Amino acid sequence: MRKIPKQKRSREMVERLLEATATTLAERGLEDTTTNHIAETAGVSIGSLYQYFPDKEALLEALMERVSEKVANVFREHATQLGYVEFDLKSVTNYLILYGMNAIRNDALSLEIMRSWNSLPLERLLDPLEKFFLSMAQPYFVRHYQDYPIQHLEGKLYVIINSTLFTVVRYLRSAPNNTITEKKLAHILSDMIVAMLAPPPSA
Repeated sequence: MRKIPKQKRSREMVERLLEATATTLAERGLEDTTTNHIAETAGVSIGSLYQYFPDKEALLEALMERVSEKVANVFREHATQLGYVEFDLKSVTNYLILYGMNAIRNDALSLEIMRSWNSLPLERLLDPLEKFFLSMAQPYFVRHYQDYPIQHLEGKLYVIINSTLFTVVRYLRSAPNNTITEKKLAHILSDMIVAMLAPPPSA
């Protein structure tokens, strides 16, 4: 169990170690990253590192939580600036999917997370993101309840969020050998989302 920082100095040390973990992971890759490398990047002794994190796994878990928080903040800012609750669902989802894919592709840490997808504590990344996207979706459907008078909203959003995330990850991991373009993928995913959430046709 890692030490929980309470004082300002301790919080600053944890932040320093997590920044060093992110930098080292992006530069060296998951397999070649060790706690010694992280301590060296942070400019602290290995003993100081172990006062806060008992091992590499604990650092990775904390980093995944930090990445999840950062992603949520970025998406919240862009969605709010977009005024997403006022747009049609297909336009909103298409925009956010393309934005997310572009952000991942241009960030070294995100690319390493994609490459090491099966070896990281992803529940620390995905569980908070799932809750965040649920919280963002609910105001939209309150605003558009006449267009999407659906039942079991939370269950449907759970399937949509996870299937979209894993599809995007697989697509980015397969680059440059994908058989469809990024825009086409976003278009297909947006159509899928709209179809899943649209009301059933009248009998």
